[in-house]
Amino acid sequence: MFRPLILAAAALSLSACAGIIPQREPANALYRLSPLEPAYPLAASVTIREPEASRLLAGRFMSAEDETGAMRYVRSIQWTDRATSLMQEAVLDLLSGEGRNVALPTQAGALTDYEFSWRISDLTLRGTTARCRLEGAIMKGQERQVQQQISISTTATATGTSDAARAQAMVEAGRACAREAAAFIVQSAQPLTETPAP
Repeated sequence: MFRPLILAAAALSLSACAGIIPQREPANALYRLSPLEPAYPLAASVTIREPEASRLLAGRFMSAEDETGAMRYVRSIQWTDRATSLMQEAVLDLLSGEGRNVALPTQAGALTDYEFSWRISDLTLRGTTARCRLEGAIMKGQERQVQQQISISTTATATGTSDAARAQAMVEAGRACAREAAAFIVQSAQPLTETPAP
């Protein structure tokens, strides 16, 4: 007899709490980096890992640094997906190849000649300037031996001070980073020479 009364009271309490807790405002606009046209032909197969990043950079919110150096989320603009996933997709879009010379995401689970491992260390706004910085390395697929490393830094300036203009600058900076990463991958991932049998 008392159980229905207890459950009803609990439901009433939860609904009251839900009314008190402020709801998160949805973003005014969502932004993406893809699709991009293939522009960098591969001479070997490469696995493109999703880049590592801090929690501040890896999610869907765009963040900005204020004049005191404090980081804040810009609530009115968001990525369409995790920023790390969008950067991975952008690099995959930019790479092209024929036959077995393909770029694949880690999720494919395929064995490839090389692997691109990378980390995004900056993807933020400061005023009207968008900044992207990443560090990456090409490794031989099965041996996981580092072949070459690179550090990439790009910026883009917004056409205005609105959040929409700043978000578009973030897109441009992210795409520029992705293009330089794709160019590095193509330059580094050279065809493997087979070792002759003894």
